[in-house]
Amino acid sequence: MLKILLLILSISSSVTFASSTIEKKPTLKERKTLSKSALKEIVSLLEANEKLHRAFYEYSGPNVEKNSLEMISLIDDISDPEISKLLQFSKKKLGEIKASAEKDENNKTYNLISMALIYVINNYDVGKKYNAYSCPMVKKKWIQNSEKLAEVHNPYAPEMPQCGSKDTNH
Repeated sequence: MLKILLLILSISSSVTFASSTIEKKPTLKERKTLSKSALKEIVSLLEANEKLHRAFYEYSGPNVEKNSLEMISLIDDISDPEISKLLQFSKKKLGEIKASAEKDENNKTYNLISMALIYVINNYDVGKKYNAYSCPMVKKKWIQNSEKLAEVHNPYAPEMPQCGSKDTNH
């Protein structure tokens, strides 16, 4: 009986210790201020991403390709050298999105592009309306205009369009 009691106490103290050492989700660091022109350019890119998000949500291959091309053009127009450099991989990936490609392949590519845009909105102050979202079921992320779309609009899983969560609150 004493052994059982000691075992219970040992497990209990281990659980208490483990729960007290679990790290809380880090708070977002202060975002860098952009020049007025850079802010306008990035917001234009995010607005184009809204169209791309909608095309993925409704899945229209021709619109997915068309909106990807628009975003490529907007990345070319970004004057901030640091952000422009950050988005060069995304620009290349946007060029790979094709109406004729398999939806799953385009989804994988859009996730990579979204990751770069999430980095931008988390590190540069682009306002409060754009936030990062993710879906644990498909393990993908995206940016959504939280002012226009209050509930989750998962662009990857038409069978569960509201599956996911808002990961940031800018």
